[in-house]
Amino acid sequence: MPERVLVGYASGTGTTAGVAEAIGRTLADRGFAVDVKPMREVSSLTGYDACVLGSAINGGSPLPEAVSWVESNASELAQMPVAAFCVHGMNGGTDEAQTRKRLAYLDKFRAVVKLKAEGFFLGKGPSREDTFFLARWAFKAFGGTAEGDARDWGAIRGWAERLAL
Repeated sequence: MPERVLVGYASGTGTTAGVAEAIGRTLADRGFAVDVKPMREVSSLTGYDACVLGSAINGGSPLPEAVSWVESNASELAQMPVAAFCVHGMNGGTDEAQTRKRLAYLDKFRAVVKLKAEGFFLGKGPSREDTFFLARWAFKAFGGTAEGDARDWGAIRGWAERLAL
């Protein structure tokens, strides 16, 4: 079992940071020494035995800073177990089309590093309190499935509890 784990993330609005923190707490409860940090603050993987990497999804892809960080650290990541997760508001359904689109969210990570596990979590979407009807309708028409804060903390913790690093 790895002892020291980096939970690195790229977050646009803070939603992914919250998911990363929950994953980090769960791993710490399992006995790992965990650092939860934005990827941009991690200059070296020295001392880490495994990584759990996460990104918000924007336009169907991880944030550019996440992809760049994974590419820049590919040789070090290849030497350790790596899991990845993403936080998204679109394509959260179970039909074939939404599942295919959702699975593609981590393609840019998979192209660089072999992933031991993958997590897909709904984030925050527009709500009645902060968005007009027409904007919510358009969001749903283009595959949006998160309404308001749709993070499922039980599913997030459950995924982290099952991670085999």
